[in-house]
Amino acid sequence: MTVADFREKVVTELVKTERDYVRDIKLCQEGFMTVLKDKQDIISEILVRQQLEENGRSGEKKPTKGLELEILFGNMEQVIDTAERFLKDLEETTEGKMPEEQLVGQVFMRYSNDLHKVYAEYCRNHDDATALLEKYEENDEVQEYINQGLELVRQSTNCWDLASFLIKPVQRILKYQLLLAELDKYSDDSFPDKPNLQEAIQTMTEVATAINEFKRRKDLVMKYRRPGQEAITDKLGRISLHSIRKKSQRINQRFTQMTGLTTQTVDGEFDQMERRFRNLEKTIRIYVKDINAYLEQLKDATSSEAAVGSDISDYYASQSNLHEVNKYEAVQRHLANKLYKDYTLFVQQRVISPLNGLLIMFQGPHKLIQKRYDKLLDYDSFSNKLEKNKDKDRVKQHKSKEKDLEDSDDDATSVGSHKRLKEKPRKELKDEKDVARKNYEALNIQLKDELPKLCDMGLSLFKSCVVSFVEAERDHINSTLKKLYPLLELSIVKNNSTVDIMKTFETSHLVAIEGMHKFSFVPKSLDMKKSDRRTAYGTNSEPTPPPSAPRPDPSSQSEKQKASVNSRYPANRIYLVSTDFSAQQPMDMSVKKGEIVGIIKEQDPTGSGQKWYVDNGASQGFIPSSILQAVGGETTSPEGYGSDDDWNAFTRMQQQAQYYYAEWEFTASAENELTLTERDVVQLISDQDIEGNSEWWLVDKNGQRGYVPSAYLAKID
Repeated sequence: MTVADFREKVVTELVKTERDYVRDIKLCQEGFMTVLKDKQDIISEILVRQQLEENGRSGEKKPTKGLELEILFGNMEQVIDTAERFLKDLEETTEGKMPEEQLVGQVFMRYSNDLHKVYAEYCRNHDDATALLEKYEENDEVQEYINQGLELVRQSTNCWDLASFLIKPVQRILKYQLLLAELDKYSDDSFPDKPNLQEAIQTMTEVATAINEFKRRKDLVMKYRRPGQEAITDKLGRISLHSIRKKSQRINQRFTQMTGLTTQTVDGEFDQMERRFRNLEKTIRIYVKDINAYLEQLKDATSSEAAVGSDISDYYASQSNLHEVNKYEAVQRHLANKLYKDYTLFVQQRVISPLNGLLIMFQGPHKLIQKRYDKLLDYDSFSNKLEKNKDKDRVKQHKSKEKDLEDSDDDATSVGSHKRLKEKPRKELKDEKDVARKNYEALNIQLKDELPKLCDMGLSLFKSCVVSFVEAERDHINSTLKKLYPLLELSIVKNNSTVDIMKTFETSHLVAIEGMHKFSFVPKSLDMKKSDRRTAYGTNSEPTPPPSAPRPDPSSQSEKQKASVNSRYPANRIYLVSTDFSAQQPMDMSVKKGEIVGIIKEQDPTGSGQKWYVDNGASQGFIPSSILQAVGGETTSPEGYGSDDDWNAFTRMQQQAQYYYAEWEFTASAENELTLTERDVVQLISDQDIEGNSEWWLVDKNGQRGYVPSAYLAKID
């Protein structure tokens, strides 16, 4: 046979095998794909039922999935379309044409991009398709439907099973380079299609190499993506001298890189992807943690409300008409039980569980990223060693040249033998470097290909979970309000709708606390926690003054102190003490008969006129109004100060003592507030806020100004 005959035989084989290949994959589409699509709903029910039974036996909650045709067949339809067009052009360029007109290489080059794109996608999916098919074939009911498609296909061609059809595109794309190489072998240099054939061989070789490299990367990923929990025996079984040497080598390489003694390979694109991945994981982890904390706090709140409702019901149990009380208790119990449980169940199923599942999926990429860094350290280590050996060899070669000029021929032979002995470790080092480079690049490329996809899908899932949580919160609030609104119609609420509930409560609460302080077993710090003292600026409620020790009994009022009272207060604000009084409560002041005092306020913090806030020239505090007699002028009304002049006199008195110290620590909760630590000295700027509330003072501390509760301050005498 001549060279032309051999070439014609190769062309005929190429066209014939391509025609048979297209026929087989079309039969796969018409037989298996058609049957399985028609029965997809039935098969999906079978698979879901099987998964539920397995979950019941194992106690796990694996997701249930139906028939996944998009994974089983991949992009088979695109493969068929590309193969049909390629076959048509191949037949047109070979049938009825002279050998020099059969431009097969040109056809391959025209379809090189399509072949690369379509077949690479199919080959990437093939391993997953094979694993899925093995799972389906374990189910006898599903196997029956697969056999129905097999019977249809066997009417036209010999076929063993579905797997033999699914492997055909992979085999075909890898065979093209061999057929082209045979065709190039029997085409002389003057053949018109020779350059195209050689270029087509190179292209198809690159396609085959890329597919094989992808498979190698995938195998490497599967090797390192082991389950998170491994038995101790498995970990100990992997310990060897080789593993210990690698670990110590990596630690040494990492140390030298950190100290700047050696270079480090940097991939900025991967670093950016890794930051995005870790930021997404951190955000999701914090979000899940915050939601769990919120659910716990909500549980405590609803449980407390239910307990309060139950306590109120018990308190009024002796009364006959308990309709309103029982209604309140029933609503709170419904909120704590029914609504809260429905809300938490929805959040668990639609928000927390999906995000926890996503975080579990992130463990695989974490391991691959760590392995990628390990392989990078290996690669950098071998690269640095190879560079050091090259530098040493240059020095040795220079010395050898000088020595060779003086040595005899025998000595030269000895030196040559010595060089050959040195080649072996250098070659081994280079081979180790190539292996480390391939492993590093395989993991690096795989991560750069899949991390962005994982981040995009993870971010999409995270957004949908956030939307679900917001919707659940909205529905829960609406349901809660629907249950609480009817309580506003209760007579006890409607009859007291004009009463400031918080102010009434605070007044009654303060009176009760002051009454309890009469008992020796009640600590003075009762109800004076830091959280109770702090009040947000601008609210209706006023800060409750912290307890202070009762003022000690003073000595007799001096003439200077009496003169101070007379000079600072108008005549109608000066009163005479008719009876001795010893301080009994916090903020009380001890006085003796015959002293004169100036009236600052004609009521106590509860609004009662039984005690007045007075000044005896040395200190200030509350004393009973019943022991006071007016010295001169008209008695003021209990509403406050008698005139603007009285207020101005009081303001002047306050301004004379401008420096105060903090008796307790105060932490600012708004921008216009000032944080104080205990014993801080401040200068008084204004003894009221912009709304006229004297419970908040504007002070200056080392050039910083802000509002603080006046009850936290004590005047520096």
